[in-house]
Amino acid sequence: GRSGDLSARFQLSFKYRLFDQSTGVGRDQPWLAGFYFGYTQTSLWDLSEKSRPFRDTSYRPSFFWRWQRTDDQTWIDGVRIGYEHESNGGGGLRSRSIDTLFVRPEWRWKGSDGSVVEFSPKLFRYLDKDENPDIERYRGYVDWRVRYDSGLNWITTGVARVGTAGKGSVLLDVSRRIRDLRFGPIGGYLHFQFFSGYGEDILDYNVR
Repeated sequence: GRSGDLSARFQLSFKYRLFDQSTGVGRDQPWLAGFYFGYTQTSLWDLSEKSRPFRDTSYRPSFFWRWQRTDDQTWIDGVRIGYEHESNGGGGLRSRSIDTLFVRPEWRWKGSDGSVVEFSPKLFRYLDKDENPDIERYRGYVDWRVRYDSGLNWITTGVARVGTAGKGSVLLDVSRRIRDLRFGPIGGYLHFQFFSGYGEDILDYNVR
């Protein structure tokens, strides 16, 4: 993308279930199967500089428990409760890190055509933000998330944040499943993404 200089973003994300539901402790204590370890790493790549350096990288390990409903009467479809650390691994004046606790409820509505609309806001509380004392002015306390899955190949996701100073951001992601592109059990996607606002990375969270 281009916001002044030409840049790109590289991101790696995964989550891992800590206890198998079908054997051992996970089978004997089913509630343990809801525990996950998650990790996201995001690098902003400055393609305009001669050596094309990564301007900043955010490392975000998390530990959370996920519950999903098993009946048709419960008013909520699921919820995630957990802890997340985010830092850029920098030193001195470039060092940035925050710790948060979060709750992410999930509601889903299914259409007769197989489509699904999901609303899953992520509410969080800052535990440690000494290196970013005013970050809530730009990121706020909630990620408002809406996702539409057509049931075929197209998925649209929108995420909005509003900080306490009225500054925030909007992320729009349109992705397409590539059903013929597979790497073992992992399927491929094409992503078209638009971001505008503050807080995309943790070093320049207060720069639009």
